[in-house]
Formats: sequence, C-alpha cells, structure tokens
Amino acid sequence: MRMLDKVRLRLRSLFRRPSVEFELETELRFHLDQLIEENISSGMPPEEARRAAQRMIGGVAQCKEECRDMLRVNFVEDLVQDVRYTIRSLAKSPGFTGVVVATLALGIGANIAIFTIVHGVLLRPLDYPKPDQLMYLTAEAPAIGGTGSALSAPEYIEFRQMNRSFAAVGAYSTGGAAYTTGEVNLTTGDRPLRVRSISVDAHLLKALSIQPEQGRFFGDEETARWTGTLPPPIAILSHELWRTAFGQRPLVGQKVEIEGRPHEIVGIMPPGADVMDNHTQVWLPLWLHPNMARQREAHVLYVIARLKDGVIAEVAQTELSAFLENWGDRVGTTDHVPTNRPLRSVDHTLQLRALQDAIVGNASRPIWVLQAAVGFVLLIVCANLANLVMARAGSRRREFVLRIALGASRGRLLRQSVTEGAVMSVAGGILGLWLASAGVRALIRAYPTSIPRPSELTINLPVLLVALGLSTGTALLFGFVALGRGRTSSMAAALKEGARGSSGAGRHYARRGLVIAQVAFAVMLVIGTGLLVQTVYNLTRIDAGFDRSRLATFSMTLPMANSEPEARAQAYQRVLDRLRSLPGVLGTAAMSGLPPNRTPDVIATPIENYTSDDGRPFAIIDYYQFVMGDYFGTMGIPIVAGRGFERTDTASQGKVAIVNETLAKRIWKGQNPIGHRLRPPGGSFGASDDVWHAVIGVAKDVRQRGVERPAGTEFYVSLDQHGVAPPSMNVVIRTTLPPAALSGTIQQVVREVDAAVPVVRLRDMDSVFAESIRRPRLLAQLLGAFAGLGLLLAAIGTYGVLSYMVTERRREIGIRLALGATRSHVLTQIMKQGLQVTALGVTIGLAGALAVTRLIASLLFGVQPTDIVTIAFVIATITAVAVVASWLPAWRASRLDPNVALRDE
Repeated sequence: MRMLDKVRLRLRSLFRRPSVEFELETELRFHLDQLIEENISSGMPPEEARRAAQRMIGGVAQCKEECRDMLRVNFVEDLVQDVRYTIRSLAKSPGFTGVVVATLALGIGANIAIFTIVHGVLLRPLDYPKPDQLMYLTAEAPAIGGTGSALSAPEYIEFRQMNRSFAAVGAYSTGGAAYTTGEVNLTTGDRPLRVRSISVDAHLLKALSIQPEQGRFFGDEETARWTGTLPPPIAILSHELWRTAFGQRPLVGQKVEIEGRPHEIVGIMPPGADVMDNHTQVWLPLWLHPNMARQREAHVLYVIARLKDGVIAEVAQTELSAFLENWGDRVGTTDHVPTNRPLRSVDHTLQLRALQDAIVGNASRPIWVLQAAVGFVLLIVCANLANLVMARAGSRRREFVLRIALGASRGRLLRQSVTEGAVMSVAGGILGLWLASAGVRALIRAYPTSIPRPSELTINLPVLLVALGLSTGTALLFGFVALGRGRTSSMAAALKEGARGSSGAGRHYARRGLVIAQVAFAVMLVIGTGLLVQTVYNLTRIDAGFDRSRLATFSMTLPMANSEPEARAQAYQRVLDRLRSLPGVLGTAAMSGLPPNRTPDVIATPIENYTSDDGRPFAIIDYYQFVMGDYFGTMGIPIVAGRGFERTDTASQGKVAIVNETLAKRIWKGQNPIGHRLRPPGGSFGASDDVWHAVIGVAKDVRQRGVERPAGTEFYVSLDQHGVAPPSMNVVIRTTLPPAALSGTIQQVVREVDAAVPVVRLRDMDSVFAESIRRPRLLAQLLGAFAGLGLLLAAIGTYGVLSYMVTERRREIGIRLALGATRSHVLTQIMKQGLQVTALGVTIGLAGALAVTRLIASLLFGVQPTDIVTIAFVIATITAVAVVASWLPAWRASRLDPNVALRDE
C-alpha cells in the first residue's frame, strides 16, 4: 500500500501541479509563522524573530526544491525547460540546425531503407505456419554448371514415397504442356488479361499449410491423374486478383474463362498467399502429359517439403544422402537416377535447402553489401556531425564555463546537451523515416522484379526500433561530444579567451582525425562503387550473340483448349505476315524462348552415332529454340557454318535443324556437324511423333541464361517445316519505328487472330537486355548514391575543419600578412593542411578497400577487386574534391585584411 500511495502522490504532484504547489506554499508559511511566534514569545523582537525562523528553515524556495526532489517529479519540469531552451537555442542557429537535421535524415533514412530490405527479405520468416520446416528440393548438375533445376516426375514420386523425414512433400510447375510460361490468359467480361499462374498438386498445398479464404483446395484425385490431353478445368484465384479483377463478387462455384475454356473457381486464396515469390494470381491443378510423366530425363517439377515436428534439416539431408548412394537399387532402374557423385555431364544430384534461402537466392550478398555501405555512410555522418558539434561547442565554451561558475553541475550540462541532440535526432529520425518509406516505395516501383519478397518491405516494428536506436545513439553522441568539447581545465583561462574561442592542439587533432575517418570510409565506398559500375559497363558491352538494335518484341499465347498445333501455326504465320507488311518493318520472326534471360529446358535428345560418357545414345541439351519466319536474319544471329532455315525447307521430306557452336563442339568435338542427325521429342513443340533432324547449319552462340553466363548448348527447330506451334510464342520485329508507334497496330493484328488474346510485354530489345542485368545495375546505382553522399560529406568535413581553423587563426594569419607573408604563401599553407588530411584518409581507405572489395568479388564481372584503373580514378576524383574543398577556405584566408583582423582582435 505504501508503494501505491507513493505512486498516487507522485501522479498527483505531476498532473495537479498548481494545487500541490499551493498546498506546499501554505504548509511552509504555516511552519514559518509558528517559528516566528515561538521566537517572539521567547523575547525576540519581531524582525529578529523572522530572520531567525528563516535561518532555521533555510529559505522557503530551498525547502520547496527539496520537497519537489523528494517527490521525484522535478525532472519533468527540468525536461520541459531543457526542451524550451533547446528550441530557442537551435532557432538562433538555423543554418547549423538545418545542416544537422538534413545530414541526420539522409544517414538515418538510408540505413532504415536498406534495413527494411534486410529485414523484409532476409530476416523476416516466410508467411507460412512454422516456416522453418519448409525445405526446397532441386536437381544439381555441377559438371555442366546446372543449379536449381527441377526434378523429373518419377524422381518426385520416388522421393515422396521413400522419405521418412517429411510430413508432406508437394510439387509445382510453371511450365508443362498446357501452361508453358507461368502465365495464362484470363477473360473477365470482355477484357482479356495475362496473369501469373502456377500448377500445383494437392500435396504442395498440404506442405504449405495454408487454408483457403473461400471454397476449397484441389483434391488428390484432381492433381494425380495425369491422363488425357488437358488438366481438369478448375482453378483457385488469389485474393488480390479476385479483388481487383472481379470486385470481390461471389465467385466460388462460378465459371471463368482461362486459356480459352471455362474453369470452375473452387476457392479463393488468403491475402498474400504465394509460392516462391512468383506473384501467383491463378492456381491450377498440376498436370503432365502421360509421356512426360514417365520420362526420367524430363525435369519439370519443383518440390517443396515440410519437415516433421522434431526433425531438423541436417537429419533430412543425411537421409537424402543415403538415398543418393543407391537410388537406382531402391527404385529398380539405373536410367538417369540421381547420385552422390555427379562427375559426368549426364549426372545429377539432389540438394535440400531452406525454402527462404531458395527464394532469396543470390540476392543475399548484394543486400548485405548495401547494408554495409549504408553503415559506412552512417559512420561518415556521425564523424561529420561530431565535427559540427565540436565546432559549435567550442564557440559555446565560455557559456559552459559561466554556467559551471554559477553552480550548474556537469550532469545538468550533460542533460542539456543530450536534450539538444535528442531534439535534432528526433527531427532527423522522423524525416529519415519519411525518406526511407518514400525511397523503398520508389525502389519497388522502379525495380519490381529485382528485389525478392517486395510485398514484405514495410516500415514495421523492428524497423521502427532500429530508427529509434539510431536516433538515440546520435543524441548521446551529440551530448557527450558537446560536453567534452566544452570542458576546460582552467576556468579563468576560458573566460580570458573571450570571443576568440581558441582551442588546444589536441582538439584540432581530434577534428582532423574525424575528417581522416570520413575520407577513408568515402574511399572504400567509392572504390566499391567504381568496381560495380565497371561491372555493369562490362555487362552492357557483352556480345549476347544477336543484334538488339532496332528490335522490338512482344509475347502472346493462343489458348490450347480451342486450337490445335496446326491451327496455332497458321495463326502465328498470319500475325508475322501482317506485321511484315507494315511500313518501317524490316523483318519478323517468332520464337519459343526470348534471350538473354530464359530458363533452361534440359531435354535428353537422342543423337545418331553418339555415345555419352555413361554409354547412352543421347545428350542433355540445355535449350530448345522453336522458331518461325526469318529468325536468324531478324535477330541478327550469324550462321558460322552451313546455312540457315529457308522457305524451301517446308517442301522437303527430311526434317532439318541448326545447332549452336557450343553444342557442335561438345558433341562432335572438332568434326563437321553438318549432316549429323538428332531426334528431338515431338511432344516438346506440338508434333505427333519423334523424327530425325539433319543438321544443316551452326549458329553463333547466344547467351540465354543471363549475359554474365557462358552460352549453353542450343538446338533450333523450324516450326514452319513442321506446320505446328506451341501455345506461347515471342514475336520479334526488326523495325525503324519505336515500339510505342507499333502498339496500336500490333494489338489490332492480334485481335484479328483472336480477340481474347492480350498482347503483353511490348518493348524494345534494349529493355529486355537491361532487364537481364537489372540486379547488378540496381546495386551499382544504390551504392553509387551512397558513395556520392559519403564523398559529399567528406568534402564538407574537410571544408568545415579548414574554415574553423581559419576562423580561429584569423589573428595569427593577420599578423603573418602584416609581417610580409605573401597571400600565395598563406593559400599554399592552408591547402597543404587540407591535402595532408586527405592523403592520410586516402591511404587508410585504400588499405581498407583492399580488404572490403574482396567480399564483393563474386558480384564483379570482367574486373578484379584490385583493378588499378578504377583505384587510380577514385584517388584522382577524391583528390580533386579535396582540392576544391580546401581551396575555398584557403582563398578566404589569403584575402584577409590584416588591419581589419588585428583591429577586431
């Protein structure tokens, strides 16, 4: 009860201050009057009795302060006074206040923005129940550089049956015979849409452990019967598509046209439900063609599994390793089974990793690099602000000494200094939060596919706590630096200094040390940025194997449900012929896969008179390219041997094909490949049977899986000769017109073929190429912005130190000039000091850069971490900036009038 009474008393003293003050005043007056009466009754005169009573009490004001301190509510009044004084003080120095708040906002904002990405992408768990139990199973072929590939249907079924570590094992596909690109045509009203899709089995939905918002999920019988020619006509919509395209109207049990045929909507996913950051809008039942479902060489299924409760990932990995030791013995076949020793090009193994790691992929290192970069920026900001605060505290040194002389304690001064720092830090933190929020939104809009998990990038509680921590840290920094700068060993000496505000050599060294640190951090940032900029430049200069100038492209998909392969081929041919006749169009073609950023096909292809390393008559070909029209001429791909496809090939009985240089070298090893035959599976492009194709030409290598990767093996088939076409094709147009000028005509041409087919991703090939290097470009741009900020702050720090030094040495410089020193000598001396500081910072920064840049070596392309040209350019740039920053105060010092300087002193 006593504790509650104390709390109640303190709350009353805090919130009912006038009443408590009146009661305190009344009580003290009562005690004073009682003492006066006692003194008078003892024979003292009234005036002497009053003075004796006041001496006994010690003064009414002092008693009030003691009572307030006992109530422990005085700190609130002191805090209010400190805040008011701080606001008045900062208002008198708007330039200083504005620079500090703006610098803080930039430093804190950059750190909050990048930490938002770090937290949302790397630290925040996936939005599934028990996400740490989810694992991702992929096929790896290290001998040919194949990573993160899909499993074959037989491997998936065998693993699901053999394992004992997982509670559920499911599969999905963004390809397959029915839905070839991870997208489908969907019609809402009379408006055709192209939406993201995924084909899943019922086991996958169980593994993810999510529940439908409405309706139901697929049943086992709806995703396990791989018969017939088309999957069951059922679908599940994402919550977001249901809201935006259908206005949240009741849809479960209704029919929606997908891929040209009505699909019953059996369920609606909960908000945010997705698989592998695919931005899925339509979920379809997994279906494979029966022939593909039996082929062990057809890697088309990606597998996600959920660990059983109590089972850790290491146990599951050990179990998988045991399976790989004798997989063939377990399943009764040795035909293309995974192994623990994938030494040959035809071998592959299986690998388990956490689902979150699989989603993030290789984006983890660039994100941590950015976090380190903004950490350097924050250190530069702190050093810069410490210099500013030290300069301001030096000018207020006399004020601090006077306040100490008048009885203020150092704790009281520290509290005042921390309050000043807190006010500026809060202002900078709030502005930084706004900048971070705006920056993250702008980043997602500009690079929607470059950052994994963009929907998770929000300013949430952990991000706010980081912002609070940064603001609190800078507030304490302000307080301790300011108070430390204002300390003096001799009060008399400080008062004698007066307005000169001179400081000792130690403080000059401290400020120069901070500038050296700023320059060193800036050097590390700018060198890292230079290496990444050189990487992006090298990537843009790569010969991808085709001429992307004056080349436009778009994608379209003809519904598989209401068109046969022959009818699709005729439709695509009409589109190409109609576009070819347009003014300004030089050539047209269509292809199944658009370089330079496509997923490998990895198809086992029989080759005549060929035996692989393991004695089999087929090879795994990385890419199949099915083409129509003058593909090689339109794309600008040279034929280095033999010839290209010709119109007369359509009348030929024998089927022909073209291979790329890498395939020719790998299979025929220096022999002439012309005339050799391969037999691609006809089902891969819509043909009814598998026939031999004779090689008639060798095409120049085209980079397909990113311009930074070497070209894989590629096999070209002319669909004009077969008279068939797959549902999805990419159309390319060699034209003198920009894509925007052709947009209306292209849409009209496609509508004439099928009004329900949308035209998607109409753009020029330069945009496609830029998309393939979007992540290194984004990293270089962000790091460049941070490096530019760091360099600017380092220049401001150099300028500030020299300017402050010139101000403090104004009298000395005036005397030197009066005694005959030339103005050029003064200019040289001041600039020499600035360049000495810069030289020390550059030297330390170079040493740090040699260590730091090795951490980003895996992100570089065509340039070494110790690239001399980049380092020399950075040194020259920073030296030039330092010269400018040093020249301004040096020039001002050299223009000083000695008469004015001495008279002012």
